[in-house]
Amino acid sequence: MTIRRRSLLASIPFITAPALAVAQSRGEPLRVGAFGPYSGSAAAFGQSMREGIELVTEARNRAGGIRGQRIEVTFADDGGRPEEAATIARRFATRDRVLLAFGSVSSPASLSASQVFREEEVPQIAITATSQRLTRVGNEWIFRSTVPDRKQVADLVDFIAERHPQVKRFAAICVNDDFGRGGVEAFNELARAKGLSTVAEERYARGDIDFTAQLTRLRGANPDAILDWSRYTEGALIVRQLRQMQSNLPVFGSDGYAVPAYVELAGQAAEGVTYVTPFSIATAASNPVAQRLTAELHSAHNKVPDGTHALAYDAANAAYAAIERAGRADRRAIRDALRQTDMDSTRGRLRFDQTGDPTLVSPVVQIRNGREADARA
Repeated sequence: MTIRRRSLLASIPFITAPALAVAQSRGEPLRVGAFGPYSGSAAAFGQSMREGIELVTEARNRAGGIRGQRIEVTFADDGGRPEEAATIARRFATRDRVLLAFGSVSSPASLSASQVFREEEVPQIAITATSQRLTRVGNEWIFRSTVPDRKQVADLVDFIAERHPQVKRFAAICVNDDFGRGGVEAFNELARAKGLSTVAEERYARGDIDFTAQLTRLRGANPDAILDWSRYTEGALIVRQLRQMQSNLPVFGSDGYAVPAYVELAGQAAEGVTYVTPFSIATAASNPVAQRLTAELHSAHNKVPDGTHALAYDAANAAYAAIERAGRADRRAIRDALRQTDMDSTRGRLRFDQTGDPTLVSPVVQIRNGREADARA
């Protein structure tokens, strides 16, 4: 695969008119963009996203590309920053003239970029961004690989009510952004229908490292369990500090935990933690696409796939199939072809609903002996 790297500090020319039909001759590559946090506290997500996209792209190119044209991916590092994501989106749309963009990982970065892609009329597939708002603002150019917050929360609430009927009172902590607030707000609403309640709630700023004050207040509310809607770095610190306070409260978490780095950072404190995830190899033993991803990733990187690998792998397969169905290098035709997606994926049959969200059910996993296990098994 040809990968073009450019410094994010380079001057960026802007073109204001949308370019729907991107002129690309048969000898030129089909250009797509992929942006995510390849540096910073969420870099593990970005690395997995990149590896998943590369696996599909390289396999496609070895097989002759799409209609005889190679696929070229430009990767750009947004560092998890919304303002950087918007800048990258503008560059992708105008200077790089991509047919489609993958990204980002975080909801704030994906939302910021989506406003630019909507204006420039470029199809976007967000990878792990779960904020419900992303696909609820009437943007016809946005798709999402992961299951959104509300559906993930509904799947987790159903699991808790079924498997942990004694757990009724939750104390919630979350990162104070669209991702964190959206998860807890959805939990508060959906939990009531199952007889569950949130008795205390705390928020923190992304990048914080000391959560002892929030955890002390949460414990003081005498909950049955902790709900933590965090990404893996802060989530690992939260559970470590909770255990250092000699608390054995069960912890239920978000898909932000769904990378190996979470267990690496949390260590023994992660044991017994339960979280919802878009994908886990522990729950996909009978899925042939998941097994193909597992074999390819092991061969290329000697890794076991995490949730972000699977989301990116599925997004790339869906995107390249749509470009092929579109029959031409036209952004609107590719967007319309994406709406017709109906394919096997690492997580089951992948289709997009009218808003661009996938119609899938979230697995729930628990850390047992230092690794993910099917919490429903």
